[in-house]
Amino acid sequence: MWEKTDISKELNDPAPCCRGCLGGDLSLIGHKDGFDLLRCADCKTVIAGPLPSEEELARYYYSHGKTSDYLRKRDAKIRRGLHRVKKILRARPPGRKFLDIGCNIGFTVEAAHQLGLEAYGIDIDTDAIEQARLHYPAAGRFEAVPVEDYATRGDTFDMIYMSEVVEHVRDPDTFIAAVAKLLRPGGVLYITAPDGAHFAVPRDFASWGMVCPPQHLTFFSRTGMKKLLARHGLDIRSFSIAFKPGIKALARKTEA
Repeated sequence: MWEKTDISKELNDPAPCCRGCLGGDLSLIGHKDGFDLLRCADCKTVIAGPLPSEEELARYYYSHGKTSDYLRKRDAKIRRGLHRVKKILRARPPGRKFLDIGCNIGFTVEAAHQLGLEAYGIDIDTDAIEQARLHYPAAGRFEAVPVEDYATRGDTFDMIYMSEVVEHVRDPDTFIAAVAKLLRPGGVLYITAPDGAHFAVPRDFASWGMVCPPQHLTFFSRTGMKKLLARHGLDIRSFSIAFKPGIKALARKTEA
């Protein structure tokens, strides 16, 4: 996945290819918190680099201490979850088995449970999973596990919900490959992420509030997101209209 480009001469480490379309034509557009910001000429996705190590990310994300903030917004988050799960159901998934990847405290899993689905949630934040089990014991099964490990078990789902997750990961291709493995043929994926090519993003990209590496490492464009998912048999069927810089998309796994 990695390849050198001309921009690598200006950086301490070789520059990666685009994490959306895998293009190698990247330009340096700014810096933030010790990270370089590189824009893909082909799909306009922006990436932060050099990448932090797995150990550095683990220290940041495992029990990162924001669960109490999310709990204060519980009612609003469940209402949003109900709205989004109903949208997934309108896409006519093949069954009733639901997985939230990056479930946090379990608000959307609870929403899916309220709608009669067999609901599960996973997250790498152990504190959030403990809170999910405490607050929503009947909603579904919660587990602190990386999606790559979870996908090796052979279980599959009719619906996968993944909100504001993919922009955090070091290797989106490996991550999405695991997501696709978990989704049954004909299954529906609902995905959201910051939109790095949205018209409302500031001209000075580094000044955008969503640019906060190492928390966010990739700012996909719609084109970059579509190409990333397509490499793993996930066909984006629709994007929601967004007046703020965010991607909201429904994708379906192609039939085997």
